Amino acid sequence: MPVSNSLKSLDSPKIALILLLGATRPAYATPEYIQSEQTGAGSVGTSVESGEYAFKPPAPARVFTKLGDMLSESTLNLNLRNFYFGRDRKTQQNIETWAQGGKLDFATPWWKDRLHLGATLHTSQKLYGPADRDGSRLLKPGQKSFTVLDQAYLEARLYRQLSLKVYRQQSNLPYLNGLDTRMIPNTFESVTLFDTSGKRFVYGLAQTWRMKERDADKFISMTKAAGIDGPDRAVSTAAARYTFPNDANIAVVNHYARDFMNIFYTEGNTRTRTRMGMKFQFSTQYANQRSVGDQLGGDFDTRFWGAKLAASHGGLLFTVARTSTTNNAGIRNDWGGDPSYISIIIENFNRAGEDAWLLGLSSDFSYFGDNGFSAFINYARGDTPDNGSNASPDQSELDLTVDYKPGTGLAKELWFRLRGAFVNQDGGNDLREVHLIANYDFSVL
Repeated sequence: MPVSNSLKSLDSPKIALILLLGATRPAYATPEYIQSEQTGAGSVGTSVESGEYAFKPPAPARVFTKLGDMLSESTLNLNLRNFYFGRDRKTQQNIETWAQGGKLDFATPWWKDRLHLGATLHTSQKLYGPADRDGSRLLKPGQKSFTVLDQAYLEARLYRQLSLKVYRQQSNLPYLNGLDTRMIPNTFESVTLFDTSGKRFVYGLAQTWRMKERDADKFISMTKAAGIDGPDRAVSTAAARYTFPNDANIAVVNHYARDFMNIFYTEGNTRTRTRMGMKFQFSTQYANQRSVGDQLGGDFDTRFWGAKLAASHGGLLFTVARTSTTNNAGIRNDWGGDPSYISIIIENFNRAGEDAWLLGLSSDFSYFGDNGFSAFINYARGDTPDNGSNASPDQSELDLTVDYKPGTGLAKELWFRLRGAFVNQDGGNDLREVHLIANYDFSVL
């Protein structure tokens, strides 16, 4: 399955526009770590930003009073994924992998509405992967298949939706999340305390000491995951979101790793609808990353800000975003995806001194009805300093995503996704990338 033919067939932006016009459900420009797990929202009224995604409400609980009933009524779900990844680069070796895998999810119902157990077994098996085209992160380094028990947790409900969760689990926080853009997501060994019962105010606390990266079958310390060969340090997290009576909201997240760094992130979102049926969203974000204590990762202090305006009407959704990173250093993403509005398929556009903007467009063509298709297109451009210690080439990226997810009938658990990304950098370090993904979920028990 040669990469050259697959990628060159997507080489023209005209093809991207043609495929977009064939879409039949709107999508939305969200950070890549969120967008990788869902098709786009239908309008700004149903869009999800990073601070909102961090506090997803729990699924409706099934409750049993007898321990035997709890075990016999447990669920076992199989989620299959087939993934082809190809990257064609001018100045470096090409990357190509085709893998089959998925996850087996086990969960018990709640015992007396107080205790709940869960576990997830993930696997990624090589179908095709030449040794000289390694680097996709679908498999372990060396194009090796692997299997890992990446979730195993006990969850206790202390009061209403105040939940204590212990050991291997997922996280949806900015800078600390699954980034499920390959076969297997990041997962973490941690203890978390989240309360999502409040109508206006929700919050969470966490202590995370180890993580498993997307292409690994072993958990390592948080500092080692950040590339630090030194003392192991855990990450302490505090997060909260407040929703105002008009449904505007503000979220705050802080991650602290002793002797390494502190990450502060905040965002605000507001949405409105006019009498003419137009819907608008305005969002802003700010982050600060700085070294602390013994500065195991070096001495740095950098800041980032972003703003986004989105409008939807009659099945069309348009987005424009702007971000800027200070000259001191680039933004680090050691433990998951970046919440930046211009974090897209390949680039995050958060290098030192980078000023970036994005235009996004999606359509649902609702006149023709809902047939399960959706598509969206994003174009981003980033400019960086031309000289000095932080000089780097200016770059642009054009992305296209086409989804088919009917949601009804025999194929309701099926999800096909085609993605193409085209990066152009000054100096000729260009690349093209294609993803072909098929997901299918069904219940074993």
